[in-house]
Amino acid sequence: MYAPENTFRVPRWRVDETHSALREELHAALDRVLFGTMKTGYQVREEFEVAFAEAVQQPYCVAVHSGTLGLFIALRACGISGGDEVITVANSDISTTAAIRHCGAIPVLCDVQASDYTLNPDLIEPLVTPRTRAILPVDLHGHPANVARIRSIAKHYGLRIIEDAALATGSCDFGKPLGAFADVTVYSFAPLKPLGSLGNGAALVTQDSAINARLRLLTHYGHASMVSETGHQNYVIEGYNAPLDTFQAALLSVKLPFLQEWTHKRRAIARQYERGLSHTSAILPSFRADSEPIFRSYAIRVPHRQMIYQGLRDAGIEAVLHYVPPVHHYTVYRDGLPGSQSLPITDKLADEIICLPVSPENTDEETKYVINVLCRLLEETS
Repeated sequence: MYAPENTFRVPRWRVDETHSALREELHAALDRVLFGTMKTGYQVREEFEVAFAEAVQQPYCVAVHSGTLGLFIALRACGISGGDEVITVANSDISTTAAIRHCGAIPVLCDVQASDYTLNPDLIEPLVTPRTRAILPVDLHGHPANVARIRSIAKHYGLRIIEDAALATGSCDFGKPLGAFADVTVYSFAPLKPLGSLGNGAALVTQDSAINARLRLLTHYGHASMVSETGHQNYVIEGYNAPLDTFQAALLSVKLPFLQEWTHKRRAIARQYERGLSHTSAILPSFRADSEPIFRSYAIRVPHRQMIYQGLRDAGIEAVLHYVPPVHHYTVYRDGLPGSQSLPITDKLADEIICLPVSPENTDEETKYVINVLCRLLEETS
């Protein structure tokens, strides 16, 4: 069982404090949905889609039920189907590989970079076969994968790019919000994400009008329109009932204007960690000059990881081990996934990574406490 959040001196999640600060605005937004008509709810969701598209500088946005379902719908909208191969990573949530397999396609695993834990573009081309149809990079821990470089590979081989930005809402790369170089980018709004709802939620953004049309059809049952002029329904594909819940849309609409402020706070905490841990045995993440991470958490590499992990939690610091082990070690994939035998960096990272709290509500004193405890533990285990 998970310990209650308030048992930790420095928890990884304290959005309840943010919600308390936004109490009046949230009540007004939720009242609009709760006591409005069904049409009001649809309008709230549409307004959020427009606002989010503007925030990430994309022309189209479709809000859906969850990031997991969003990845599946994005793959389907890009034409991925049975027997196709999709190149991706193993150091992610199972949603990434599961979405590919739910399409009937085959995840082909590529190793990652030790610097920022994202897909290594240098290793992609040897994995391309005549069955390859797409590349699915993951912006792990809010670190932007180099999708601009991956785009040149995808263009050469005629491949789609579906970017898993579930952890990276607020990140930028090459001066642009994530999504600028992908065919579809999937952002998640699950509660522990940088822009979190209270349930599930996600947004699919694209610059391609044809892909946007397919995303919307797949999300809304496959209706050609909600109701025809004759009052009859018409389905042009077999879609799903997967739009974002209007209650979550209302909540997210209130929080979205604060995303930039929270992003600045997250980056300030990361800089504090970087300064405080720079002379220790911890290996800190490093990034391209063009990369502007969001830091869903501050993921570092440490020796004697399990001892450090337990020591931090014993000291009241909610450190976590995200995406450990990598998916190819899960029982569900015991028969093997292509590429799983050639992931030395992925496997090494899984033995060393630990994620430190980066909640925008955290104070400087709390972050200093994490640093001091971690420095002591690193010395004791050296």
